[in-house]
Parts: sequence; structure tokens; C-alpha cells
Amino acid sequence: MSELEAGARALYDAFVPAYLDFVRCHRGRRTTHQLECCLGRFFEWLARRGIADLESLSPRQVRDFISSLRHFRPATIAVEASALRGFLSYLHLNGVLAADLQHAVERPRIYRRSQPPQILDPETVERLLAAVDRSRPLGKRDYAMLLLAARYGLRPSDIRSLRFENVRWREQRIVLLQSKTQRPLELPLLADVDEAIVAYIRQGRPPCAAREIFVRHVAPIGPLGPRNNLWPVMQRALRAAGVDLAGPGRGLHLLRHTLATRMLASGVALDTIADVLGHGSVETTRSYTQVDLAGLRTVALSEAEVKG
Repeated sequence: MSELEAGARALYDAFVPAYLDFVRCHRGRRTTHQLECCLGRFFEWLARRGIADLESLSPRQVRDFISSLRHFRPATIAVEASALRGFLSYLHLNGVLAADLQHAVERPRIYRRSQPPQILDPETVERLLAAVDRSRPLGKRDYAMLLLAARYGLRPSDIRSLRFENVRWREQRIVLLQSKTQRPLELPLLADVDEAIVAYIRQGRPPCAAREIFVRHVAPIGPLGPRNNLWPVMQRALRAAGVDLAGPGRGLHLLRHTLATRMLASGVALDTIADVLGHGSVETTRSYTQVDLAGLRTVALSEAEVKG
């Protein structure tokens, strides 16, 4: 470890662990990991600028740090800005900072509804699932993970951390505490999901004492990493199915967005969709209504029909 890295680590360790303990009472584990990444980037920047203490931190330096992120996407900068605002406010409340510097953090505007989520048609989803090579242990794992995303819209973090006790086979239910929102979620255990999970456990899962159902298939065998978003799982399936997608949003969240949109098109109420997907607010679910506009336009009446 270089002297620069050591300095950043020492300053980080002096303040961040206590702050993470503070937020764990109010936020999910996944959010805490996100904070670690965001604040780690901030402390690395401080070390590069030769800033060895937080007490002398100025609004100008805070603004300079946000400006240094301009090569990232606006959504990424917005996440970093939100994380930094909370941390700076915490430092002020605890007397580390004389002034509350959170107001120096300029957060970019994100127009969430300007671009609807990308989705797949039902035939493509089934082709994606069918393309997975279930003759191999890794394929059995990938298939079960993809089904959990396609049938329930589960987040990668909840699929990754699904434990044996979360699947209640006798009751035919899946019961879990969502890692992002810390809200309980109860789902029916669908027949194809049941079959896929059992096939993986019996025929594909490497010997492992971990309680997580899905584990690594390369040494060291054990639970998947806390920041693993299961991107390779979706990419292997897309390649096998010959599906070529452009732009961002090609991970497992693509299946989550697809399920939400299909439920909406089937007439399922927004609050019900929000419950199934584990959204903290129905406003998050409302972003899918713009996707359904394409379907509404196909049945819209022409001006002549209205006047007639």
C-alpha cells in the first residue's frame, strides 16, 4: 500500500465505519455497501489533494470533488452527491465540521421519466431462459437466478443473498427481507421456480456450508460477493439466445422492468406491482406507465373516429 493509499485509508477508518453503523439502523445492507464505494472515492480524492483532515474542509473543495466526477453518468454523480450530503451532515451534527457543508454539494438533475426503461417482449424472455445450458452446474445456477428475476422481478441483491430458510417448500412460499428496503416480501413458490432451485441444489451446487442457496463455482467456494450484481449471468444468457441489446440496462434489472410492464399491461394496479417488486414508493412504479403508452397509442382513436 502506497503512502497516499495509507493516508486515505487512515482518514476513512477514522470516520466512515461509525457513520455506516449509524445508517445501518435506517437503510438496507446494499445501500450501506453503496455508501462505502461512494465515500471511498471521496477519501481517495482527498488524499490525492493532500487534505489530511476533515475539520478544515471547505465548500470549494466539496464542489471541486463533485466536478472531478464529470466523466461519470449523471445518475452516478447523483448517487455520489446524495451519499456525500448525508455524510457531511452527519459530520456537522457530530461537531467535526463547524458548518454544514451538505449545501455545497451540487446534485445533477435527473429526469427519471424522460427515458422509459428498456424491456423485452414475452417471447424473448422465454427464448432467453430456454437458451441456458442446464446440463452444466453453472447453467443450473444461472437458470434458477434468471427465473427469480423473470417471474418475481427480484433484485440481484435479493437473488444473491437468498437463503435456504427463505424458501418454505412445505408452504410453497418464498419469504425474505429485501436487502435494499429492509421490507419483508412474501411470494408464492411457482412450480418452475421450485423445480429450478431444487435441480440446482441437488445436481449443480458445489459442496458448501454457506446458507445462501447460490454460491461461487470457482475457488474459493462460498457466497457471492456483496457487490456482485449478477451481470455475467444475464450476459451469458443473452449471448446464448443471440439477443443483441444496445445501451445500458442489460443486466437482471431488464427482467425486472419487463415483468413490471407486463403486469401493468395486464391491468394490475400500481400499488400491487409496487408490493411485488418491493418498491419503497408507488412513484417508483409509476415510471413504468410511460412504457405502456406505446400500447395505448396502438388503440387510440383517430380524430375522424372521435368526430364520427
